[in-house]
Amino acid sequence: MMTKEEKLIEISKIVTEHRSKLQGAIENRMVEMVADSNEHYLVYGALGMPENEHALIDKYQNVGRFVYKYAGSLLERMAQIALGGEAIYITNTISSQPKQFEIDCYTEWDNKAHEIKWRDATTDGDHKNKENNKVKCIVSEGLIPVRVMFFMPERTQARKIQERIISIFKEQGEAYIGEEAFEYIKDYSGIDIKEILNEEMKSLRL
Repeated sequence: MMTKEEKLIEISKIVTEHRSKLQGAIENRMVEMVADSNEHYLVYGALGMPENEHALIDKYQNVGRFVYKYAGSLLERMAQIALGGEAIYITNTISSQPKQFEIDCYTEWDNKAHEIKWRDATTDGDHKNKENNKVKCIVSEGLIPVRVMFFMPERTQARKIQERIISIFKEQGEAYIGEEAFEYIKDYSGIDIKEILNEEMKSLRL
């Protein structure tokens, strides 16, 4: 098991790697977009979008997708390293799909199956059923389900789904959302993920 100092070093590497991969993905996509057809700008114009914003719409739609992807991956990896567990798979004994559920971070010493989300904003009703089945399977395996989600979605429908999922976890185990999620990781591991993120942001502004 890694010491706290070793975890901090690994987390620093993960932050740097994710930042580099994000910038590389964005740069590559911007190069690809130079050769893209702009025929669809016709529809943007018909919808009332100013002509000088057409290219920006496509640019930031692409940038946003990459940022969300790497933001989620970064926070999840930081939490996994801090908690000191490992990903495992359990059999889905409730339904036919999927055949297995992945547990983001299982910590053997306290038998906790941590589900780590940075900001789950899905509005798919089936998602709630899947999470419900997942919790049932975790409990049937004799594990304690723990949901750790750092940010709640903004839209009403997505929030309602998350609130129901959170209640399912609380009924069978534990759930830490928003600031509580950061505090949970800090109390559990002694590592303040939020402070690390703030320090990284400050260093880039220098």
